[in-house]
Amino acid sequence: MRNIEKYRNAFINVLELEEDEVVENLVLAESAEWDSIAHMALICEIEDAFDVSLDSEWMTEFNSYQSGIELLERSGVNMINE
Repeated sequence: MRNIEKYRNAFINVLELEEDEVVENLVLAESAEWDSIAHMALICEIEDAFDVSLDSEWMTEFNSYQSGIELLERSGVNMINE
């Protein structure tokens, strides 16, 4: 499975979204599904899926679908050219 697919699946599993509901402009607290509790569950799911540990400072930067991709890239996960 490609990394971007694992990333999308984290959103689908944690936020209980349908495939077509995961969009690149998804933002924390702008949808009922992505609240503060789901945010922590999503961080755990992403850390497990990619075997990374996100710094607490980085967790506050993770506030959108796109910012999560950028944080994973900073953690050494190749999200674009895999």
